[in-house]
Amino acid sequence: MSFVYDIVVIGAGPGGVASVVEAEKADITNTMVIEKMGNHSYMIERFYKKGKRVDKDWQGKKFEFIGNVRFEECSKEEFIEQMETLIINEGVEEKFLYNQEIYGVQKNDNGLFELDTHNHGVIEAKNVIVAIGRMGKPNKPGYKFPAKIRKVLNFNLSDVKEGEKVMIVGGGDTAGEYAYGLVDLGMNCEVTLNYRRAEISRMNPTNKEITERYIAEGKIKSKLGTDVDSVEPFEEEGREYSAVKVNFTDGTSEVYDRVVYALGGTSPKDFLKNSNIEMNEWGEPVVNEDTMETNIKGLYTIGDVTTSAGSIALAFNHAYMAVSDIAKKLNS
Repeated sequence: MSFVYDIVVIGAGPGGVASVVEAEKADITNTMVIEKMGNHSYMIERFYKKGKRVDKDWQGKKFEFIGNVRFEECSKEEFIEQMETLIINEGVEEKFLYNQEIYGVQKNDNGLFELDTHNHGVIEAKNVIVAIGRMGKPNKPGYKFPAKIRKVLNFNLSDVKEGEKVMIVGGGDTAGEYAYGLVDLGMNCEVTLNYRRAEISRMNPTNKEITERYIAEGKIKSKLGTDVDSVEPFEEEGREYSAVKVNFTDGTSEVYDRVVYALGGTSPKDFLKNSNIEMNEWGEPVVNEDTMETNIKGLYTIGDVTTSAGSIALAFNHAYMAVSDIAKKLNS
């Protein structure tokens, strides 16, 4: 394609929506948002419990809006409606390209970023804002998944139901975020975290602190220092579907309504690596904290991919900072 965008945003969550709106406010209209799912705000729609409150602050951290995009604290449904209204009012509906997953970005010989899409060819851009989330596709374990319980052996939280006994398998950031995130959803689930090592060592400091605190407070049950040997159906009268009997390598067994795997795989870290973005020891991009620009000129990361402090207000602020920096460079 010969057409070159001033800004392409990857991800249509809160940060992505804020980015395209901030660009519009800055008179940068030559923009596009690429989203792998079929609609904006997908992660909130899919993973937030019905009626769950969407707050500006997160885990006791206070954030103040600094840009043009804001929201009123409200329910999940109301928040998505606010985002839809914002998109319509700003006239940016046609700028969203859905059902297109991008695995990384590279600069070509002309100094432009190339984004390879499934059926829209290669899109070129002067600047790219990465606003992808943290929930990736985990690896599948080596043992067999019996047919009777496949529907309750999951790789994300989307199918978890109110009041279930759930075990999260993994020791990385996604596992921690799933475990304490499920507690915070207020679904009255009994949550257990299983990790083969006796200590949590692979999480970034924020996720590690929250996860260990929730374990100490009894909000998350700990099954550390042992691995899963096998899983099998556990039949019980009156159940709609079989529960999961988990057999551990330490010789113990436990029955769960659902097991959720968070074992790595396609993740923000992979995207960052594919894009040659410098990362710190926790797998987070190294950015200019005033502009959100990475080590690669013109390539910015914002929101959850940049920090585990998953505040929507912070993602909005990051969008404003990135677009403001891009606007200065385009006008210079």
